Amino acid sequence: MHGLVFVTWEKYVAERFQGSVLNEYREVLRNKLADLPLTSRVYKDEALLAGIKTVSQLTGVSVETLLREYGRYFLVNGLTRHLCAYLLTQSHSGRDLLLAMHDAHEQMTRLPDGLAPPLFEYRTRSEQADELIVIYDSPRQLCSLLRGAIEGAAERYGEKVHLVEQTCMKRGDAVCRFQVRFSSSSVPQETTQQEARHQTKRQFAQLILLVLPQEGGITLTELQNRLLLRGVSKRLARPALLLEALQRLHHAGLVATTANEPGDEFFHRRYWRAPTSEQAVSAMVMEERTDYAYH
Repeated sequence: MHGLVFVTWEKYVAERFQGSVLNEYREVLRNKLADLPLTSRVYKDEALLAGIKTVSQLTGVSVETLLREYGRYFLVNGLTRHLCAYLLTQSHSGRDLLLAMHDAHEQMTRLPDGLAPPLFEYRTRSEQADELIVIYDSPRQLCSLLRGAIEGAAERYGEKVHLVEQTCMKRGDAVCRFQVRFSSSSVPQETTQQEARHQTKRQFAQLILLVLPQEGGITLTELQNRLLLRGVSKRLARPALLLEALQRLHHAGLVATTANEPGDEFFHRRYWRAPTSEQAVSAMVMEERTDYAYH
């Protein structure tokens, strides 16, 4: 499971419960997580599931409630908003975000880290444009987590969501099937200036994606040099800005790294473009013809 899940889970525990719950949780999981979790790493699912069970035992809050609350928290907390901005800034409603999550989770399975994010399918109904049928089928049976994430997607945009779980694996059904309907947003849309900033960052990230090799990888310094040769200014090719873009692309499943390889060190970490669908490749070719003005 992705390190972002572990880091935000600990943030949720710290904010949700008072006292020493987080420290007690870490002490119990000391043999499963040797160090504090990092967003760039991948960890075993069993560690998170054991952690959720531990917090449930410490607090008396049921596992299902914790999963649902955390799923909602994951989509609205500041760290997710920052690291997943490449996806989030392209969505303008809870429905948009849910569809983007589907595509991102599918893309993450192409990374070499062995990630298996929660996959779900969806169906749309032409007579109900705001309605989705979400179908979840996983041996993990974390449907409460998905339910919370759907509620969090609505909360991000000031929407309400009508959610009915029509079938559930925990009740003996073959799959979990949710009927989901989002209301209209009550939150003011972003200003033109805010949208322009997001668009500039997305375009910069897309340029980086095109510069990265498809295999082997390059370091942050090598990426910087390639961008400078393309005419990108030194101001925009600063390591901090490059790293921010790489992190956002990685959390969209578009960039692979050596972060989980033995002996990895940050200054020698390599980055490359993750395999994508034919449709995504065609989109990148079109982007390559765009005249980027980063001077």
